[in-house]
Amino acid sequence: MRASHHVHRFRRFHRLLLPLLLGWAAGCATTGREGAGRIALRAVPPVPESQLRADRAILAAFFAASGAPISGAQLDKIIPPAAPAGRLDRNALRTVAGTRGRVLTVVKADETFLWEALGDNLPLLVFLPPDRHYHPTAAAVIPVAWDAAAGTLDLLDGNGILQTLSADEFFARREPLKHAALCLLKPGALIRLQPTREQKLVLADFWFDQGFYRRANAVYTSIQKESPDGIGDVEVLIGKGNVLVLKGRYAEASDFFRAALLRAPDDPRILNNLAYSMLHGGGELLVALRHASKAEQLDPENPVVLETVGSIHLRLGDAPTAAKYLERAWARSLKRPPEIQIAIMDQLVRAWLAANRRDLAWQVAEYRHRAFPNYRIPKDILKIFSDLRKPAEPLPEKK
Repeated sequence: MRASHHVHRFRRFHRLLLPLLLGWAAGCATTGREGAGRIALRAVPPVPESQLRADRAILAAFFAASGAPISGAQLDKIIPPAAPAGRLDRNALRTVAGTRGRVLTVVKADETFLWEALGDNLPLLVFLPPDRHYHPTAAAVIPVAWDAAAGTLDLLDGNGILQTLSADEFFARREPLKHAALCLLKPGALIRLQPTREQKLVLADFWFDQGFYRRANAVYTSIQKESPDGIGDVEVLIGKGNVLVLKGRYAEASDFFRAALLRAPDDPRILNNLAYSMLHGGGELLVALRHASKAEQLDPENPVVLETVGSIHLRLGDAPTAAKYLERAWARSLKRPPEIQIAIMDQLVRAWLAANRRDLAWQVAEYRHRAFPNYRIPKDILKIFSDLRKPAEPLPEKK
């Protein structure tokens, strides 16, 4: 499997956003606005009337106000129309932001930061509980104005209505969420904010996902230098290892994954990536299989892990066992990006060929060609199945 698809961060999952924000909000004391006047965004963001749900409408308004409007299809990825209220896919949110050239950043929107953000015309998406207690879901709003003299804040909701709330009440309700808020920044703007470690990790992920591996590595290195031991924590070690894998420097990547494994011996991401690096970097295959098998025990439904196990068995010459794991990987990859599905199918074709099951190999290869006609087929598979050079007949549409 191609490294870019196999170095997997296990970030594609659907969950509530609010609990995740709590750990990301950096801390500093708040200060009052005594003697100040009124400050506001230059314009009230328009809320699209085409969106019937308030949570989808305010999210669309947030992206547009940040200079990065999104399509309906992109909005569906973040908040599917049938998703429960207050639930969104944060990985899709981050990915969509990246396609619009923005880094999704969690900030602590306390009194100081919020005042400065309004002055800089920086839209924030904040989650406002209905009272002063923690709630797993809360309505999203965009603060648009703060009248310090009157002690009130104007908040735009997903229905396009401006609510006025006292500043004291607003910040009191936000206290259980540690004042965490979201903003969309260009990469350079994030650096000027003197980002926290967590924000730097987000920036590194942004550069990595965009294919700027040197920039991603530079961010990881800066975090590493600031760590007490000069080595870095698990996330930094994984990140630097992933960058080296993408550069084809598997042996060096293995060193970083081993260092990460010492800190987190039961992390399936590390076990999987170490096994993959050893598989492609000339490492001991039986040791790699041990790491991959442990990753499978910890995360048995993950298709990327299953593909690693299958690929190692294929390299060891056990084609039937390889095909078994790769079949499982394929069945569990159907909701993953095309690149992951394709890489698994290509390995499955090779496994069936090695097991002398040309018939089954052809079934997989033909389906792959028809399902993803715009993706190039590897030369070794084309050499066996020359008919795949012909234009693919599209699969029948699902009813």
